[in-house]
Amino acid sequence: MRTQSSQAGSHVLAFAIAILAVAVIGFAGYRVWQMQTAAPSSTSTVSGLSVPAKITNKATLDQAASALDKSSTTLNSNLNDTTLNTYLKALL
Repeated sequence: MRTQSSQAGSHVLAFAIAILAVAVIGFAGYRVWQMQTAAPSSTSTVSGLSVPAKITNKATLDQAASALDKSSTTLNSNLNDTTLNTYLKALL
């Protein structure tokens, strides 16, 4: 007597695995998309200068460099050697 193996219902298992794979890939894609849109793209203001919150490309790098250049110019113009020398002589 021959025995037959029943394969009834095996297509349901394959379908469930395919649905699970699509769900995992979809969830991973959603998380990547969510992290990219949630990244801070705005700028913050430090001492009146617009500084990018996060450097992600050349444009934000150039913006940060420009802000640093402006701040160094402002800092250099505010320094006064004679005042510093007066304070140092007072300490000695």
